[in-house]
Amino acid sequence: SNGLRTRAEIVAAAERHFSERGFEATRLDDIADDVGIRRAAIFYHFGDKQELYGAVLEAVFRDMTSALPRRGSAVARLAAPISSCIDFVLRRPSVARLMMREAANAQPGQASQFTRAGRATGDWFRAVIAEGIASGELRPKIEPYRFMSLMSAVTIFHFSAMAWLTLDQPVDPWSRAELEKQRREILLVARTMLGIDPPPDGAD
Repeated sequence: SNGLRTRAEIVAAAERHFSERGFEATRLDDIADDVGIRRAAIFYHFGDKQELYGAVLEAVFRDMTSALPRRGSAVARLAAPISSCIDFVLRRPSVARLMMREAANAQPGQASQFTRAGRATGDWFRAVIAEGIASGELRPKIEPYRFMSLMSAVTIFHFSAMAWLTLDQPVDPWSRAELEKQRREILLVARTMLGIDPPPDGAD
Protein backbone atom coordinates (compact mmCIF):
# COMPACT_ATOMS: atom_id res chain seq x y z
CA SER A 1 0.00 0.00 0.00
CA ASN A 2 1.00 3.65 -0.35
CA GLY A 3 1.11 4.04 3.42
CA LEU A 4 3.57 1.18 3.88
CA ARG A 5 5.69 2.43 0.99
CA THR A 6 5.83 5.94 2.46
CA ARG A 7 6.72 4.55 5.88
CA ALA A 8 9.58 2.54 4.35
CA GLU A 9 10.82 5.62 2.48
CA ILE A 10 10.78 7.66 5.70
CA VAL A 11 12.80 4.98 7.53
CA ALA A 12 15.35 4.74 4.69
CA ALA A 13 15.80 8.53 4.56
CA ALA A 14 16.04 8.69 8.36
CA GLU A 15 18.76 6.01 8.34
CA ARG A 16 20.87 8.19 6.05
CA HIS A 17 20.37 11.33 8.11
CA PHE A 18 20.90 9.73 11.53
CA SER A 19 24.10 8.05 10.32
CA GLU A 20 25.52 11.21 8.77
CA ARG A 21 24.50 13.77 11.40
CA GLY A 22 23.69 11.88 14.58
CA PHE A 23 20.39 11.83 16.44
CA GLU A 24 20.43 15.36 17.87
CA ALA A 25 21.44 17.16 14.65
CA THR A 26 19.00 15.29 12.42
CA ARG A 27 15.99 17.43 11.41
CA LEU A 28 12.64 15.89 10.58
CA ASP A 29 12.16 18.65 7.97
CA ASP A 30 15.17 17.34 6.04
CA ILE A 31 13.88 13.76 6.19
CA ALA A 32 10.47 14.92 4.95
CA ASP A 33 12.11 16.86 2.08
CA ASP A 34 14.03 13.74 1.01
CA VAL A 35 10.83 11.70 0.87
CA GLY A 36 8.81 14.48 -0.76
CA ILE A 37 6.24 14.81 2.02
CA ARG A 38 5.35 17.41 4.64
CA ARG A 39 6.95 17.18 8.06
CA ALA A 40 3.54 16.60 9.65
CA ALA A 41 3.11 13.43 7.57
CA ILE A 42 5.98 11.80 9.50
CA PHE A 43 3.83 11.96 12.65
CA TYR A 44 1.14 9.91 10.94
CA HIS A 45 3.60 6.99 11.07
CA PHE A 46 5.79 7.83 14.09
CA GLY A 47 5.01 9.48 17.42
CA ASP A 48 8.26 11.45 17.58
CA LYS A 49 11.89 11.49 16.43
CA GLN A 50 12.87 8.93 19.08
CA GLU A 51 10.28 6.47 17.77
CA LEU A 52 11.52 7.03 14.22
CA TYR A 53 15.10 6.32 15.34
CA GLY A 54 13.87 3.10 16.98
CA ALA A 55 12.23 2.08 13.70
CA VAL A 56 15.53 2.68 11.86
CA LEU A 57 17.42 0.47 14.30
CA GLU A 58 14.76 -2.24 14.15
CA ALA A 59 14.97 -2.26 10.33
CA VAL A 60 18.78 -2.50 10.38
CA PHE A 61 18.85 -5.41 12.81
CA ARG A 62 15.87 -7.14 11.19
CA ASP A 63 17.80 -7.20 7.91
CA MET A 64 20.92 -8.48 9.72
CA THR A 65 19.08 -11.17 11.68
CA SER A 66 17.02 -12.40 8.72
CA ALA A 67 20.26 -13.11 6.81
CA LEU A 68 21.73 -15.28 9.59
CA PRO A 69 21.87 -18.98 8.59
CA ARG A 70 19.75 -21.42 10.61
CA ARG A 71 21.28 -24.71 9.43
CA GLY A 72 24.73 -26.24 9.18
CA SER A 73 27.64 -26.65 11.55
CA ALA A 74 28.45 -23.95 14.08
CA VAL A 75 31.62 -23.08 12.16
CA ALA A 76 29.77 -22.73 8.85
CA ARG A 77 26.97 -20.67 10.40
CA LEU A 78 29.44 -18.28 12.05
CA ALA A 79 31.67 -17.99 8.98
CA ALA A 80 28.82 -17.00 6.65
CA PRO A 81 27.74 -13.70 8.29
CA ILE A 82 31.32 -12.78 9.19
CA SER A 83 32.38 -13.29 5.58
CA SER A 84 29.41 -11.35 4.19
CA CYS A 85 29.86 -8.36 6.53
CA ILE A 86 32.06 -6.58 3.96
CA ASP A 87 29.28 -6.81 1.36
CA PHE A 88 26.69 -5.63 3.89
CA VAL A 89 28.73 -2.55 4.85
CA LEU A 90 29.42 -1.76 1.18
CA ARG A 91 25.72 -2.04 0.42
CA ARG A 92 24.69 0.03 3.44
CA PRO A 93 27.56 2.25 4.62
CA SER A 94 25.08 4.17 6.77
CA VAL A 95 24.92 1.14 9.09
CA ALA A 96 28.66 1.34 9.77
CA ARG A 97 28.34 5.06 10.57
CA LEU A 98 25.37 4.42 12.85
CA MET A 99 27.29 1.75 14.77
CA MET A 100 30.31 4.00 15.21
CA ARG A 101 28.12 6.84 16.48
CA GLU A 102 26.41 4.48 18.93
CA ALA A 103 29.76 3.14 20.14
CA ALA A 104 31.01 6.68 20.75
CA ASN A 105 27.87 7.58 22.73
CA ALA A 106 27.62 4.36 24.79
CA GLN A 107 27.19 4.81 28.55
CA PRO A 108 28.27 2.09 31.03
CA GLY A 109 25.34 0.29 32.60
CA GLN A 110 22.75 1.79 30.24
CA ALA A 111 20.83 -0.24 27.67
CA SER A 112 20.32 2.07 24.69
CA GLN A 113 17.75 1.70 21.91
CA PHE A 114 20.61 0.33 19.81
CA THR A 115 21.40 -2.36 22.41
CA ARG A 116 17.78 -3.43 22.67
CA ALA A 117 17.29 -3.51 18.88
CA GLY A 118 20.39 -5.70 18.46
CA ARG A 119 19.47 -8.24 21.13
CA ALA A 120 18.22 -10.89 18.68
CA THR A 121 21.46 -10.74 16.67
CA GLY A 122 23.51 -11.05 19.85
CA ASP A 123 21.38 -13.96 21.06
CA TRP A 124 21.97 -15.76 17.73
CA PHE A 125 25.75 -15.46 18.02
CA ARG A 126 25.73 -16.59 21.67
CA ALA A 127 23.55 -19.61 20.86
CA VAL A 128 25.70 -20.75 17.91
CA ILE A 129 28.92 -20.31 19.91
CA ALA A 130 27.44 -22.34 22.80
CA GLU A 131 26.42 -25.05 20.32
CA GLY A 132 29.91 -25.10 18.81
CA ILE A 133 31.53 -25.42 22.24
CA ALA A 134 29.21 -28.32 23.12
CA SER A 135 30.00 -30.13 19.86
CA GLY A 136 33.75 -29.52 20.19
CA GLU A 137 33.92 -27.45 16.96
CA LEU A 138 34.87 -24.31 18.88
CA ARG A 139 37.48 -23.79 21.58
CA PRO A 140 37.04 -20.05 22.24
CA LYS A 141 39.86 -18.06 23.75
CA ILE A 142 37.47 -15.34 24.96
CA GLU A 143 33.86 -15.02 26.17
CA PRO A 144 31.11 -14.75 23.52
CA TYR A 145 30.24 -11.12 24.35
CA ARG A 146 33.90 -10.14 23.96
CA PHE A 147 34.02 -11.99 20.64
CA MET A 148 31.02 -10.01 19.37
CA SER A 149 32.55 -6.71 20.51
CA LEU A 150 35.90 -7.44 18.88
CA MET A 151 34.27 -8.59 15.65
CA SER A 152 32.24 -5.39 15.50
CA ALA A 153 35.47 -3.41 15.90
CA VAL A 154 37.45 -5.43 13.38
CA THR A 155 34.70 -5.13 10.76
CA ILE A 156 33.18 -1.68 11.22
CA PHE A 157 36.21 0.32 12.37
CA HIS A 158 38.70 -1.57 10.18
CA PHE A 159 36.49 -0.97 7.15
CA SER A 160 36.19 2.75 7.93
CA ALA A 161 39.83 3.26 8.92
CA MET A 162 41.39 1.74 5.81
CA ALA A 163 40.47 4.81 3.74
CA TRP A 164 42.78 7.07 5.76
CA LEU A 165 45.36 4.48 6.77
CA THR A 166 46.17 3.87 3.08
CA LEU A 167 46.37 7.52 1.99
CA ASP A 168 50.15 7.25 1.44
CA GLN A 169 49.95 3.74 0.01
CA PRO A 170 49.64 2.81 -3.69
CA VAL A 171 46.40 0.91 -3.07
CA ASP A 172 42.70 1.53 -3.57
CA PRO A 173 41.03 0.52 -0.26
CA TRP A 174 37.71 0.02 -2.08
CA SER A 175 39.06 -2.28 -4.79
CA ARG A 176 37.82 -5.86 -4.92
CA ALA A 177 41.34 -7.16 -4.19
CA GLU A 178 41.66 -5.04 -1.02
CA LEU A 179 38.16 -5.93 0.15
CA GLU A 180 38.91 -9.62 -0.31
CA LYS A 181 42.04 -9.16 1.82
CA GLN A 182 39.89 -7.63 4.53
CA ARG A 183 37.45 -10.54 4.30
CA ARG A 184 40.29 -13.05 4.77
CA GLU A 185 41.74 -11.04 7.66
CA ILE A 186 38.38 -10.81 9.43
CA LEU A 187 37.87 -14.58 9.10
CA LEU A 188 41.42 -15.20 10.35
CA VAL A 189 40.76 -13.08 13.45
CA ALA A 190 37.42 -14.83 14.05
CA ARG A 191 38.89 -18.32 13.69
CA THR A 192 41.76 -17.46 16.03
CA MET A 193 39.46 -16.07 18.74
CA LEU A 194 37.07 -19.03 18.47
CA GLY A 195 39.79 -21.67 18.37
CA ILE A 196 38.73 -23.01 14.96
CA ASP A 197 41.30 -25.08 13.10
CA PRO A 198 42.65 -23.21 10.04
CA PRO A 199 41.17 -24.21 6.67
CA PRO A 200 43.26 -25.89 4.00
CA ASP A 201 45.51 -23.53 2.01
CA GLY A 202 43.57 -21.38 -0.42
CA ALA A 203 40.21 -21.90 1.31
CA ASP A 204 38.28 -19.42 3.45
